[in-house]
Amino acid sequence: MERLRQIYRGGSAGGELDIGPLLQNTLGLSAALILFSLILITCVDVVGRYFFSAPLKGAFELTEVLLAALVFTALPLTTERKEHVEVDLLDLFLGDRASRYLSAFAGLFSASLLATLAWRLASHAMSAAEDGAVTNALYIPLAPFGFLAAFSCLVSAFIAFLRGVQPPSDKK
Repeated sequence: MERLRQIYRGGSAGGELDIGPLLQNTLGLSAALILFSLILITCVDVVGRYFFSAPLKGAFELTEVLLAALVFTALPLTTERKEHVEVDLLDLFLGDRASRYLSAFAGLFSASLLATLAWRLASHAMSAAEDGAVTNALYIPLAPFGFLAAFSCLVSAFIAFLRGVQPPSDKK
């Protein structure tokens, strides 16, 4: 258990895994590339539409699919950095110990919700893969995006679980 706490806190003593830079170098880079692709698609579509009267075919579908991929790629990063929206109404009335227990409960509750969402997304993605579900105009398969969303929720659930098992003692 102590090893998981060090991994979660970002301690890399003894060559252990530091989850923050790992997520930043994989999912952060992926999110940046997806965002760059969205910018490029939008620019090409706008320039083509207004200057050449020839919009980019399938730009709407590409934007839809890439926006979903961007949201789910950034979800574990947001969870790891504790950047989700929180309302700390009870912290004013509770002591540090009670706030810590409440934070642990919130982490475990979030982990259970994210794990359930990952399960349902994976189930839906498997159905989409079996059915051969694709987008209307460009025929982009939808299953890989469902699997990406499920994986993202699973990674976020793991991070939230670690936060629930060992809640942070300092408030950010």
